[in-house]
Amino acid sequence: MHRIAYAVVTGFLGAGKTTLLRRLLRSDFAAGRRIAFVVNDLADVDVDGQLLASEAGPQGPVVRLSSGCICCTIRGEFEATVQNIIEVHQPEMLIVESSGVTNPQTVLHGLKHPRLRLDSVITVIDAERFLDYMRYSAAVETQVYMADFVLLNKRDLVTAEQLARVEAQVRRFNAKCGIIPTSHADAPPEVLFGAHAAHAERDLPPADDHAHDHLHHDEIESLTLAAPAFLVEDKLADFLRSHAVRDVYRAKGFVQIAGDAGPSLFNFVPRRFGLERLARDISDGRRFVQFVGRRLKQHEHALRSGLMACAA
Repeated sequence: MHRIAYAVVTGFLGAGKTTLLRRLLRSDFAAGRRIAFVVNDLADVDVDGQLLASEAGPQGPVVRLSSGCICCTIRGEFEATVQNIIEVHQPEMLIVESSGVTNPQTVLHGLKHPRLRLDSVITVIDAERFLDYMRYSAAVETQVYMADFVLLNKRDLVTAEQLARVEAQVRRFNAKCGIIPTSHADAPPEVLFGAHAAHAERDLPPADDHAHDHLHHDEIESLTLAAPAFLVEDKLADFLRSHAVRDVYRAKGFVQIAGDAGPSLFNFVPRRFGLERLARDISDGRRFVQFVGRRLKQHEHALRSGLMACAA
C-alpha cells in the first residue's frame, strides 16, 4: 500500500510558517508534485489559507480550518478533513500548517492513519522574539522539542550574539534537531521535506485528552475587526506603536492603503509591520485585521478605535 508522506509546520505566532510554505509552492521541489495543505487558524477568517490557496493553483487542495485550534476545539474536524483528503485527493504529500499556539503532539496524534507516513516536523521560530515568546505560551517549548528541523528565522534582525543565545536555548529544548538559520524562511525544501522523521514519532508521548486547555491557561484570544475602506500608512504605523497593541502578539489581514490601486496583505509582530501589495484581490473585497494576543477582548474598544482612526 502506497503511503502518503506528511509534514507538520509549526511555530509560534508570526514566526514565518506561511512564508515557508509560499516558498515551497514556488520551488522546483513542488513542481509536478500533488501536495495537499491543511491550514489551521485561531481566527474566524483564515488569512494564511486564503493566501496559499490563491498561489497553489492545480498542485493540490488547500483546506482551511478556522475558528479554533487543532489541539482542542476542532480536533474532530481536523481528523475528518485529513480522511477526506486521503480518500478524495490522494496527494503525494500532505502538509499541515498548525496555528501558532498549537501543541504539535496533538496534531501528530490526529494524523495516525494507515495511509500516512510522517516525513518531518518543522518548527519556525522568530529569532528576534523567541526568548520573549517562551514566557507567553507553554506551546513554544513543545513546538521546539518535537521538531526534526528548527528554522531560526529572521536572522537578519538580530546580532550574532543574539542568534547564538537563541540557538543555545533551542538546544536545551531539543538536542537532536537540525538547526537552520534563515531570513524570510529561505530554507531548501528538498532538505526539509524528505527527512523521514528522524525522531518525532519515537518521542511522541501518549495522547492526553486533558491537556488541551492551553488557550485558557495562556489567556490567548483572537479578535477580527473590520478595517476602514482606505488606510493612511503613517497613521497605521503610529497605531501599531501605541499602547493599544501592547498585548498583541500577532496581527494580519487584508487592507487597502489610500492611493493604492488594490489591497495589501498586512502583517504585524511587536515593533514591526509590513505591507505586501497584492496583484489581485483574494479576499472577496473584505478589508479586516485579525489580532491575536493576551486577553484581547478587554482591549477590543481600544483596538477598534485605533484601527478606525487610521482611516483616510
